[in-house]
Amino acid sequence: MVTKIFGHRGYPARFAENSLEGFRYVSSHGIDGIETDVQRTADGHLVIIHDETIDRTTDGTGYVKDMNLAELQSFHQANGEPIPTLQQFMDSLGHWHGEINIEFKTGKVRYAGIEQATQKAVEEAGRTDEVVYSSFNPDSLVALHAVAPHQPVALLAKTADPERLANLGDVLSALHLEECTKNAVLPERIWTVNDPWQMRALFQEPKVVGIITDKFEEAVALRSLQNVRQTA
Repeated sequence: MVTKIFGHRGYPARFAENSLEGFRYVSSHGIDGIETDVQRTADGHLVIIHDETIDRTTDGTGYVKDMNLAELQSFHQANGEPIPTLQQFMDSLGHWHGEINIEFKTGKVRYAGIEQATQKAVEEAGRTDEVVYSSFNPDSLVALHAVAPHQPVALLAKTADPERLANLGDVLSALHLEECTKNAVLPERIWTVNDPWQMRALFQEPKVVGIITDKFEEAVALRSLQNVRQTA
């Protein structure tokens, strides 16, 4: 089994994080999967941004939840782009097909109904077979599962906590962890893996089905080299 490589917010080692420029690059260069984040504006638009505020990643300030889309997109990321909508993100992928990990950013701001709205957008884009949802907030995973029980969901956490896993019952299909857990009962995707030695080690872990990295091309090169050595 080949461990899949996910671009963490696109390709932030080379492009502005969660930018259409980064998404276009990785999708046109054969990446296995893309990880991104969804939040919602004051007027109900789903947008792609990691932080609850725009302070770190744009030339503006303020909370995403307090701005309408026009206000939000009047500010610019480091590459000059505005913050994209979820629809713009999916359009940017073109004819690429792989795995898309959408994280619900509901740990600090509870966007009521964001799970159903996101699933509707994914269905309209025809990408339900490609999407796995994740969140640090288990309530979002339960809410998504209630409206789309066929859709895979993964708990984001530093480590696998047996009590938290037990509370989620049969909802989960995978774990997205900061540290690999040797005895985990579910497949794991590990974040955020930028160290080459850690990449090499995780490529050999049978429970690790994917790594999420800022350094897409370095990870691909290391995986290819490791595969060559294993078959030599």
